[in-house]
Amino acid sequence: MSRHAALLTSLAFVPLTLGLVGVGGDQPPLHELVTLGLAGLLTLAQLMMLLGGRSLAKGVVSVVMLPLLLALASYALPEYWVTLESWDAMSHGLAKGMTLEAWRPALLTTLSLILVAVLIVTHSQSTLGGPLLLIMAVLLSAQGLLDAAGSGAPLLRTAAGLWSTLSLALLLTGLSVAALPGWRLHAAPLRRALVPSLTLVLAVLLLWYHQKNVTERELHGTVAAEARQLGQRFTREVQDHLTAVERFANVWTLFDAPPSQEEWSRQATLYHRDFRYLLNIAFVDPESRLTRVYPPSEINLQVLGARLFDAQPAGREAVSRALFEQRIGRTDVIMLLQGVPGIIHYLPILLDERRTLGAVAMVIGLPMLAETLFSEVDSQHFGLVLSQGGQVLASRTPDTRLAPWQHQAQLDVAGTPLLLSVQPSHARLLQRLPRHPVVTLITGLTLAYLLYLVLHGYTRLARQHRRVRDTNRVLRREIRMRSQLQEEVEWLARHDELTRLPNRRLFMEALEANAVLRPLSVLICDVDHFKRINDHQGHLVGDRYLVHLGQIGRELIESTGGLFARYGGEEFVACLPRVDAVRALEIADTLRRQLLDAELQHHDGQRLTASIGVVTLVDGPLDVAVIMQAADDALYRAKAEGRNRVKAAPPLVIAERA
Repeated sequence: MSRHAALLTSLAFVPLTLGLVGVGGDQPPLHELVTLGLAGLLTLAQLMMLLGGRSLAKGVVSVVMLPLLLALASYALPEYWVTLESWDAMSHGLAKGMTLEAWRPALLTTLSLILVAVLIVTHSQSTLGGPLLLIMAVLLSAQGLLDAAGSGAPLLRTAAGLWSTLSLALLLTGLSVAALPGWRLHAAPLRRALVPSLTLVLAVLLLWYHQKNVTERELHGTVAAEARQLGQRFTREVQDHLTAVERFANVWTLFDAPPSQEEWSRQATLYHRDFRYLLNIAFVDPESRLTRVYPPSEINLQVLGARLFDAQPAGREAVSRALFEQRIGRTDVIMLLQGVPGIIHYLPILLDERRTLGAVAMVIGLPMLAETLFSEVDSQHFGLVLSQGGQVLASRTPDTRLAPWQHQAQLDVAGTPLLLSVQPSHARLLQRLPRHPVVTLITGLTLAYLLYLVLHGYTRLARQHRRVRDTNRVLRREIRMRSQLQEEVEWLARHDELTRLPNRRLFMEALEANAVLRPLSVLICDVDHFKRINDHQGHLVGDRYLVHLGQIGRELIESTGGLFARYGGEEFVACLPRVDAVRALEIADTLRRQLLDAELQHHDGQRLTASIGVVTLVDGPLDVAVIMQAADDALYRAKAEGRNRVKAAPPLVIAERA
């Protein structure tokens, strides 16, 4: 590990420190503090590795891996396995009131930190996937930055904040600087393993990004459809209520006098029970006075007897339409006499085509309407706002964190357009969010890592096989060379290097091999005055003459089934099995004459000649010394009698030894 790597790694503490103390007085959220803390512990573990404390570093990494694996499990496990409430309950055990989403690091940051932890524990070894782990961590961090820079607020937090990302980036830089020198030594095998693995990683990231967007888009559409259905259901209910109110108004056309309070209460009770959002149902006489009201609550009794033309100018036009024009009148959203915003419908009670007994006033209190509407929705998981023209009429906000998505539905409250805004809680959407994109990402990265290990192992084995094959090839070549050398050594041990004839040893072996054959003849041939050739013509000429004599002798002797060998110096010998004395003498004389005819000359022009001694073993055991001595004696006589002649020793009969 280089000093530069240690320096770069230690720099990761800078963003960690800045993030923990806060910049500009802003305290980072808890999940950012957790991320910074985990990144700082990994930085500490890397420094321990650089200083040689590997056991302690692995202990720190084990501590870091526990919350990271819990966070990863919470992202991947489906809701029906472990519910969000269960995760929150476990979080409550750590700190009262704390939720999973409050402390859990972002998804891509969690994966990056896990990869860094594995990278530190494996000492960035290429055989254990170090290069791929580092590049995957960098790609995940880069993907997180792209998601953070994208438009819109993501439902699932994938990227950490600025200081956490900077701390992780510096840590990755230090790891890469420390590991690159070792990786360069295995550049070719690394490339062969990295290219397919990184291709798979990029494909997995693209697939995860696509699945994440599709699932969030589908969930967004589902929640929007639910909001529209809620608005449509309530609009239908209001329409049903108006139809019922028209029937209620028609009841009083059967009477010629205004209803009594008892009659009014008896009929209104049935309608008010079905439509709880009605503030009251009132009877308005032709003078626009409220003479009957139901329910007789304190707030309603306060307005009893009020003349609407005077007390409620905003609704004067609607009242006049019912009393004088005999048409249904409807106000916009106005402030009611009870002090709350609402909408009033006036339905005329006709006596005949010109006279009006009065009008039925259906007063819809918007707070009560909103309460009725909101009661149909889980108030713990949805934020609701009822508004008109930007004016908030009623709202309900849960205690939990709301999601970044807001859906709006148009309400038609008897002709009055209202806007219902539905904003689900973040926890509710996380519960409904499919987990398969995260599972795809985790599975894909795991498969890419396994693919790298397989390819890298296969590459190493292939390289080792090539080395073994090359070594075997060299070894076989060496064995062949040694065999050839051994054969050559063995050949030289039994042959004469100059004449390529068998030497004395092989001649002796031939005698031993033919020891039982009779007759057995032996020749000894010696070149006459050979020393003068070397002295006057040089050793090269002498060697050439010897080679020529060897060729003559070999052709002649081997044609008779014998062996012609160089005995030493200018002496040659022949072994002739199954050749009798007469025939041996003829062969020897032929050899003498062929040498004479070869026209090999001395320096003075005389022809090269040879003297030959011949002996034949007729009977008895083989005694090499006796045979060779007899042949040598015959050779001596040939030289003594003038050379260039053949002399035969008497046939040998060697007595058996006792």
